Amino acid sequence: MTITPSVTARRSAIEQRTEDAFTTDQIGWRFALGTVLIIGGYGAWSLIPVVIEADLEPSAKAFLSGLFGATPFLTKVVAIALMGRPAYNFLKRTVFQWVRRRWSGQA
Repeated sequence: MTITPSVTARRSAIEQRTEDAFTTDQIGWRFALGTVLIIGGYGAWSLIPVVIEADLEPSAKAFLSGLFGATPFLTKVVAIALMGRPAYNFLKRTVFQWVRRRWSGQA
């Protein structure tokens, strides 16, 4: 006996996928700010060597390097909350398409 999903379940799944569609016409300040947060979060890793070489207490160094190490994750969470899931999925899709084209050798 096979179980097939009902027509209503299939329709709701299709409607849910179309809600996630995000176009370049919908890009606004929230999308731009979220993108800057994600990129800036990864830039925080470059500050860890500066903190390690600074003349600070070891506990302050440990705190600051831990904070800068967690910054990419924290800024990504804030950016997704700010942008919304459809905009974040659009960003991922756009970046992955660019990477695939770049690595495959196509123009």
